[in-house]
Amino acid sequence: MTKCGKDAAKFFTRGGIAGLVWCCAQLVAVAQPPAEVTPLLQIEPLPADVAPLPDAAVAPQPVGPSSLLDPDLGFQTPGVEQIPLPPELAGSPTAGELRLDEVLQSVSRTYPLLIAAIQERDIAAGEARSTRGAYDLHIQAENMTGAMGFYETNRAALRAEQYTLPGGKVWSGYRIGRGSFEPWYQERQTNDGGEFKLGYRQSLLQGLAIDKRRTAMRKADLSLAAAEPSIDKQRIYFLEYGAIQYWKWVAAGHWYLIQREMLEIAEEREAAIETRIARGLLPEIESLDNRRLVASRQAKLIQADRKFRQEAVELSLYLRDAGGTPILPGADRLPPFPEPTAPDPEQLPFDLQTAISFRPEPRYLRLQRQKLEVQLAYARNLTLPEFDALVDASKDVGQPTSSKNDKGPFQLETGLLFAVPLQRRDATGQIRTNEAAITQVRAQEQYAIERVEADVRFALTGLQTAYEEYRRAAEGVELTAQMEAAERTKFDLGNSNILFVNIREQNTADARILTVDALLEYHVAAAEYRAALGLDAGFAPQR
Repeated sequence: MTKCGKDAAKFFTRGGIAGLVWCCAQLVAVAQPPAEVTPLLQIEPLPADVAPLPDAAVAPQPVGPSSLLDPDLGFQTPGVEQIPLPPELAGSPTAGELRLDEVLQSVSRTYPLLIAAIQERDIAAGEARSTRGAYDLHIQAENMTGAMGFYETNRAALRAEQYTLPGGKVWSGYRIGRGSFEPWYQERQTNDGGEFKLGYRQSLLQGLAIDKRRTAMRKADLSLAAAEPSIDKQRIYFLEYGAIQYWKWVAAGHWYLIQREMLEIAEEREAAIETRIARGLLPEIESLDNRRLVASRQAKLIQADRKFRQEAVELSLYLRDAGGTPILPGADRLPPFPEPTAPDPEQLPFDLQTAISFRPEPRYLRLQRQKLEVQLAYARNLTLPEFDALVDASKDVGQPTSSKNDKGPFQLETGLLFAVPLQRRDATGQIRTNEAAITQVRAQEQYAIERVEADVRFALTGLQTAYEEYRRAAEGVELTAQMEAAERTKFDLGNSNILFVNIREQNTADARILTVDALLEYHVAAAEYRAALGLDAGFAPQR
């Protein structure tokens, strides 16, 4: 392995699928058999008066950066009338290669479904704030006038009350009552300056440690915390599928390049065949067979062009501008495939711990269990009797309304309040429900951790298999290219025909397409492995 490959593998083992991108190299060259390889067929030298086939037909371009230097990268099919690309698909000549990081950044910033998911945080924050309303200061005011009748009175009152966190309630107020009151409503009358009041009620058993208001508030806080792993789960999902679609688009572009090169080989060979036919070295049927190849490869190129356009449209759902408008990536932005690096199985224990730490599913279930534990604590508190202490103080001011001045002295009232349901079935029923729900969520937590570990192992197996498939496919390209070169030399010597040359060329093209497929599978597996590790829970761009 080269130093670049070793560095990339080292970076990958530390959790960075992103390390793959900065180790770009060309795929296996398929031009001419290496000098040290023994020719597969013993052939005679080419006669001096026979025109050889064009160089482009002898050495098909490999899949890699060299295939991308063609100025005609708007993907115009040679010899085929094309529907012009729309301006947004034609791309910008200054845009440069489209990087995976650019797609992932776009998903993180402007993908509509992720934006919708992030709103869960504000929804939960609003609900958490709403629960604080139970502790809002409440103000009440009234003014009652008995304008007609034997007793003419006027009463006005202002009262403020608020619940306190230790399970208490405090209130204060002011009232004034003037006029001629009914004998049975003498308490409504006050001295001329009115009455000031202050009181407090405190729970001593039920409601002291926790009550309905604090239960709702704590559960809302946990729901707010649970919004983050919920968002992270969807972020991981969207970034994974954005990466997969990116690699599908790259693969479709390289499939197109292969089909275009195949067509160019057949078209450029036509002149050499006509020269040989004119010299009587080939029958005319060879020209007809080659034209058949041109037509067949034009059809395949049109299919590849359609596939590339379709993948660009799908990718535009993830690639957006700052305003959120989808961008159709142009053919000029097609990058080479990064060279795969072998995954390191020795890194698995570390990756398992990373996944358990980063994956949001266990965190989400843990917060759900904590919500149930709060509800259980409240249910157990309900089994206690209501036992409250009460203090209420009042004082009238101003001129007395009677000669006795019975409202003038400072008044203080204290008391104890007690109440309890004997069966307490409401509380015991809630206890049973919440204990069962907690047991249920604990089992789900255990399974979630096991599922995370299984996902990592499954994804690593897929990555290892994809890497081995790529290696075998790359070897196949080299071997089929040697066979193709040997068959073409036989054709130049008059010992073969277009049919056999086509078979060899198609074998090489199939091997190159198989290599692209293997590269696609590898990078898709890499995206799935990153998702299995949960590295995008707090999104960090891949490099």
